[in-house]
This record gives sequence, C-alpha cells and structure tokens, in this order.
Amino acid sequence: MNEFEKIWNKLSPNVKGFIFILMASATFPIMGTIVKYLTLELHPFQLAFFRCFFGLIILIPIILKNQPNKILNTNRLKLHIIRGLFGIGAIMAGFTALSMMPLATAVTLGYTRILFLVPLAIIFVGDKPGFLRILLIICGFLGVILIINPNNDAGITYYSAVIALIGAFFVSCVKLTVKSLTTSEATLTIQLYYGIISSIGLLIPCIIFWNSVTLSNLFLIFLAAICGTIAQMLTIWGLRNSTTTVVMPADYSRLIFAGIYGFVIFNEIPYLNEIIGSIVIIIATMVILLLDQIKKK
Repeated sequence: MNEFEKIWNKLSPNVKGFIFILMASATFPIMGTIVKYLTLELHPFQLAFFRCFFGLIILIPIILKNQPNKILNTNRLKLHIIRGLFGIGAIMAGFTALSMMPLATAVTLGYTRILFLVPLAIIFVGDKPGFLRILLIICGFLGVILIINPNNDAGITYYSAVIALIGAFFVSCVKLTVKSLTTSEATLTIQLYYGIISSIGLLIPCIIFWNSVTLSNLFLIFLAAICGTIAQMLTIWGLRNSTTTVVMPADYSRLIFAGIYGFVIFNEIPYLNEIIGSIVIIIATMVILLLDQIKKK
C-alpha cells in the first residue's frame, strides 16, 4: 500500500464523496466546453447523437466483463424507453442551448432542474411543497429572468433561455424515471438501455441536420463522451460515499469551473445581471435541497 492509499483510506466517507463530486464538477464542463466549441462546425443534434453513441461504445467492453446477459435482462423496458426519450430531449435542448449562450450561463440555467422537480413531485408523487418551497421556486425563476435581460450584450435571448429551461425540465423527468429504475435495475442496465435508445432516437435528427465531420471532430466528440462518462461515474461514487448536504457545495462548484473554461477558451465574461441571477438560482435550489434532506430525516 503506497502513501496515497494510506491517506485516502484515512479519509471519512463524506470527505471522499466531496472529492469525487468536486472532480465530477470539474469534468462535466469540459464536455460542455468541447460541445460548445464543436457547434461552430457541427449541428447540436449531430453532437448529441455522437455523444450518446460513443458513450454506448465505451460501455460495451465494461458490460462484456460483467455478465452481459444479466445486464440486458429487464422487466421494465417501457420505463427505459420513457427515460430514453426524456434523455434525448434533455441532450438535444442542452447542446442547442450551449451553442446559443455563454458556457457558465448554460450551466446555471441547468440548475433549474431542481426547481422543476418540485411541481413534478406534486403531480406524480402527490408531494405537498408548502409555502416556502413555492416561494423558492418563484425566486429561482426570477433569477432566470435576471439572467436573460435582453437589454445587454451577452447574447442571451428569451428563445435560448427557453431552450435551456426545456433541457432542465427534461433532466428533471430523467431524474424521476432513473430514481424509479434504480429500485430494481443495475446502474449498467440503466446506462446500457439509455445508450441504445438515445442512439437510435437521435440517428434521424443527426442525418437530417448532417454537416461533414472531420477526424479531429470525431476525436473531440469521443473525448467529450469520455469526460461525460467519467463525470457520471464520479458522481455515482460521490453520492454513494456521502450525504447530499455534504456534497452540495462541491456540485455547485461546476459553475466556477464552467466560468473559468468559458473565460479561457471563449473569452466569456459574465455581466452583473448574470452574476446576480446565478446567485439567486443557486441559493433557491440549495435551500430546496436542504429542505428535502430535513424532510427525509
């Protein structure tokens, strides 16, 4: 056992979870940065297809080493298809939004998925949100309005913001379906069926909006797929090792990394209204998550 392993083993589960989520938060925006860069040459729907297809390719050798027949076996194919369709909507809208606004802004608007989870829980789970949660949702969307503000030069339009919010809504739907699937399905089973369904579903949009693809484009897309897969694995490890309230600050550090990458690669500098709006959204969503944790206890 080397020195690093000794130090790592001494860390508490919460500290390990925090580190995993922090690493995921640094890795996810790398995928977003690559996608945003590639939208200068390729259509977002093309990128969405290749992201899902390459993600599936990456999974295949892992699945072949872990009882493929058992992983393929499922009694919930209908829910897998629904989850896949929600995932297709999320990635198509998310990648389109990345092509239309600064990287950090797209990441910030992505956090509104937490705001959407509350009304979805009311409709499908019968949850009673209470006055404070409703107020926080309103505050969160006021933050969105602050970010949009079409009177500045940031290039954020109502149309691009709506696309980003649609993506966030679909991500909320994905989270609800995945939560249900995890009660009976293995992680690899969920990932495999999503890879298959999304690749098939995105093939036609990819062909319709096809632009010529170079080898360098394919390399970058594959790199984005690797980053996305690694970030997902780090997130799973992080959540398994710690509680949500502990890793929450690490998850929101994604916005900081996105801001750094956006500035370095695209020379993006946030406007004051974007900063204020982002702070409002982050506070609103963090309090909602804290209330959920308190409710569970």
